[in-house]
Amino acid sequence: MPEALTTNNGSTYFNNNECRSFGMGLAATTLTRLSGADSAAPFLGQLCSEVIIINSTGGLLTLFDNNYFGSGNGLTIADGSTFTLRGLTNVNQVSAKAASAGAIYYRSQFFSSNPNK
Repeated sequence: MPEALTTNNGSTYFNNNECRSFGMGLAATTLTRLSGADSAAPFLGQLCSEVIIINSTGGLLTLFDNNYFGSGNGLTIADGSTFTLRGLTNVNQVSAKAASAGAIYYRSQFFSSNPNK
């Protein structure tokens, strides 16, 4: 039986679905852009086509994308809920506003499932 690959080196298949996980605290009622980057380059973001967001703020969380911040453009999710925003090119296209201070967790990825090549 062949051994399982541990890297993409020497493989005819390359996994370009690089996912990253992040957590951040939000202040109450303050619109905050998700960065998904390290402290050296906080606004470069993380390339992705979708972001999974988990609301752990203890209250309602309103999500906005692509700089549409009007009251009719937000999507509100309850505490403890998970939501996936698709159609993105970078995690920094998403902003969040929490009704009460608390944490959110999010994961950037390119595909909901890894397609066959």
